[in-house]
Amino acid sequence: MLSHSFSAKDLLKLITYDDYQRYEGIGDKKAKTLELMTEISRLINAEGYKISSVKETSINDNKVFTVSKIEDDFALRRINDSVKRYYKVKQADRNLIINQIIALLQEAIPMSIIKLDLKSFYESIDRDWILDKIKDDTLLSGGAIKILEDFFELDAFSGFPGLPRGIGISATLSELFLRDFDRKVNRLDKVYYYARYVDDIILFTTENPSLLLREIKNDGLLRNPLTFNEKKTMIFQVNNFGDAPVKMLNFEYLGYKFTFSNECKKSRHEFIDKSISISIAKKKVKKYKTRIVYSFLDYLKNNDFDLLEDRLRFLTGNYPIKKNSSEGTLLYAGLYFNYPFINDESVLNNLTEFLHKIINAKGKNFGSKINGSFTANQKGILSKYSFAAGWKNRKLNPNFKAERIKEIKKCWHNG
Repeated sequence: MLSHSFSAKDLLKLITYDDYQRYEGIGDKKAKTLELMTEISRLINAEGYKISSVKETSINDNKVFTVSKIEDDFALRRINDSVKRYYKVKQADRNLIINQIIALLQEAIPMSIIKLDLKSFYESIDRDWILDKIKDDTLLSGGAIKILEDFFELDAFSGFPGLPRGIGISATLSELFLRDFDRKVNRLDKVYYYARYVDDIILFTTENPSLLLREIKNDGLLRNPLTFNEKKTMIFQVNNFGDAPVKMLNFEYLGYKFTFSNECKKSRHEFIDKSISISIAKKKVKKYKTRIVYSFLDYLKNNDFDLLEDRLRFLTGNYPIKKNSSEGTLLYAGLYFNYPFINDESVLNNLTEFLHKIINAKGKNFGSKINGSFTANQKGILSKYSFAAGWKNRKLNPNFKAERIKEIKKCWHNG
């Protein structure tokens, strides 16, 4: 059994950027943060400690959970950190996957692309199997395993056998559960590229895609009770040698939309310019538009122009974040850093046009209310914000304080 500790020193390393928004007493002063972590350590190490309750919300018809107390949050984080290190669990790199897909799509060779989706992913993972494995491997301390067991026995999780959405450790444990499936699919002769990001799977093959699908689905590669979502299984074939009209194909994956032709080479000596268009997925575009609308609706209620401007600045730009308190290195988030591979900027122009139409709206109801609520100067200020410019120039906004980001996101709800 490897060393496992809930000391204040270990807990300090787990503080994230979001904690400055979520919890009071973190980030004010080093001494105060240490005092808070020391108290949390005391609570977790106390005899009889267990996670007592969780909060439940619903997002897109899925139950999402959060722990109720700060000590419970950090207890699970510490266990999660240990599982990641002991089992060498690492979530797939989204940018690396997208980069590899772009390179593969630029190859003008006969191939088939298969997209698969795992149905009710977190809810269908066998948490008892995971707990049994962790106990058998004896890598975690008995105290950590007991906390995890008690946590999964909460009444809130009695309605399904899987992992609770919204809890950080669920993502790590799901990777552990799927590790065997990933290895088996990667070893299949018919597969020359495989990637999985949470429950979204993509495969490239030069063989018959139907036979490959049958092999994956019927040979017990996927551990029960997980199943594939048949409605979301899709196949795209690049096999046109110029004997038929060229067709444009498109699919969406990990927030991007890829558009490419079904044309391929007749021989290795023939060259075909296999350019592809990379844009933002329709669902993500809709999300941006929804947040724009919510921002203006909230402005009509509170008349806070500075807050509205910060929301548009946040949506159209980029901003620095700290990975965690111990590392201190800056990471970046925002429009460009979420979608660095776009080469079709029309989607960004479309979002900008949508925004500017709202600013200058003259229609009935919503439009007339918006139009009458701004001065000419205010319209000019808001009209300067552009998705295209924010992405192209990688415009960095000021480092918003935690409380301000919380206020900016408040009106967006599930949007």
